[in-house]
Parts: sequence; C-alpha cells; structure tokens
Amino acid sequence: MPSKRDLLGKEYSPNGPNWSEFQWSRIFAFISGVSITVLYLWMNPFQYIPDWTAAAIGAVPVGFLLYSFSSQSWQTCAKIAAGVAIGIGLGTYF
Repeated sequence: MPSKRDLLGKEYSPNGPNWSEFQWSRIFAFISGVSITVLYLWMNPFQYIPDWTAAAIGAVPVGFLLYSFSSQSWQTCAKIAAGVAIGIGLGTYF
C-alpha cells in the first residue's frame, strides 16, 4: 500500500502554501478594481466633470477586474479597457 507521501508526490509542502505560486498581480488587480469601483460610485464624478468623461473613467475598474478574472495579459486587458472607455465616451458625447 502506498504511503501518503507517495500519493501526494513531491509538490506537497508540509509547511503550508507555497506563496510563490500565487499570482499576486491578479490578486492586486482585483483589489484595485473593487476599490476603484467603490470610490467611483461614492464620488459620483458626474457632478464634477462632463458626462462623457465620467462615463469613460468608469472603464478603468472594468479593466482591472477583467485582468483579475481572465487569463489574458495585462496589455490585452488594457487595450480592451481603453476601447471600452473610448466607445462609452463617444457614445455618451454624441
């Protein structure tokens, strides 16, 4: 009968989780996206700046959250967020 160590293999660490395996950039992107969303809703930028600009700024937390939940690179997520910001800004302006 195989032992517990044989079943778990060499990847098992009895000292706890292997912190280097976490994708910290995606974790921080999620925290940033949620924080910026809360700040955006709390501030209500539509009071202070033009509507098309305030609507376009709303795409920033979407980019962070997209990066945190997808397997795409940060460059791709930044391009998507910029495209969404431009589209929302132009749609609101016209």
